[in-house]
Amino acid sequence: MLQYIPALLVFICQEVVGLIVFPVMNRYLGPEGIKAWDLKSILKGILERLVLFTALIHGYPQILIAFAAMKLGTRLHEEQNTEISNTYFLAGNFLSILLAMISSIIIKASWQV
Repeated sequence: MLQYIPALLVFICQEVVGLIVFPVMNRYLGPEGIKAWDLKSILKGILERLVLFTALIHGYPQILIAFAAMKLGTRLHEEQNTEISNTYFLAGNFLSILLAMISSIIIKASWQV
């Protein structure tokens, strides 16, 4: 159980990085008039990365396939009413996956020590 304390700390650090990087990305790639600090979007992103991180640290990389399928399905459904570009959408998802992967690599390496 104590092994999850460093995992929680790494996850929190990951989210702090995300809170810095995502608004910057939004400024350059995001649609006009969309605020970067939308609480619903932030909480949804945290939940997505928590699911990815948890699955990856426990050896379930298949979550990446499920994540991609759900994001694509959601994107196709919402595409009619949105101004979000494909570049912004892909960059945001890749960044979420990258943050979760880096954090899981750090934790898995610390568990092997």
